[in-house]
Amino acid sequence: MEKNLVVNGISACYGKKIVLKNVSVCVPAGELTCLCGPNGCGKSTLLSVLAGVPDERLSVLKGTTTYFSSHDIDALTLQKLPRKKSAQIVSFMQQNEYSTWDFSVRELVLQGRFCHTKNGFYTNEDERLADKALEELQLTALADRTVHSLSGGEFQKARIARAICQQAAFILLDEPAANLDFVYEPWLMKKLHSLAHENNIGILISVHDVNLAASYADNLILLPLLGAPVCGKIGDTLNKDNLKLTYGMEFECQKVNYFQSSL
Repeated sequence: MEKNLVVNGISACYGKKIVLKNVSVCVPAGELTCLCGPNGCGKSTLLSVLAGVPDERLSVLKGTTTYFSSHDIDALTLQKLPRKKSAQIVSFMQQNEYSTWDFSVRELVLQGRFCHTKNGFYTNEDERLADKALEELQLTALADRTVHSLSGGEFQKARIARAICQQAAFILLDEPAANLDFVYEPWLMKKLHSLAHENNIGILISVHDVNLAASYADNLILLPLLGAPVCGKIGDTLNKDNLKLTYGMEFECQKVNYFQSSL
């Protein structure tokens, strides 16, 4: 079944500051897509709009986010759906988060199942999926630790596990490699790439390191400051002309084997 998450002609602003101007992008199912661009170009805003997450500070001036399934037969506009329903389509991890309550790591990950619950009660299957997500992110040994006792990198991995546990058709992660040790960055990229391909999930992540995108992504979205994004397959999109257009400086591109990690 063909599935896509599409933003069409989005313009958005914070107050009087326009951060996205007539932006259109597509996130395909079953592939890993990386979103790159300079600071302030609107990467986090684009992810929020794609996820259909309400933000009282953000005004969407025009455009829609639409989920297409089976060649548009089941087109759904996320902004018009109840939050619990849209969360079953798109799982979104924001860039920053502080947990007021000192949940255990297992409890935090289990929150990803809330959109599937009836009357807020978790089932044995929900518990099983939470344990599976903990194992995927190598967090089983930390399952009973409280989130306030975790390092920044451990908390980041727990948040990613929660997003995976949600089992949405699409997963959007804002800078998932932040706070992770250098050696874990390629491990995470491999994990996300495998997750997308093996489960037909569309995964979109924002990253600052274009080299990571070059090594592991199927698709690339380059978002310049207030310009039209450049989107496409990584081999067609990642070149010095598009990088100059996006970042405003000269680049030299060479094809090399990037990180090798056995983690």
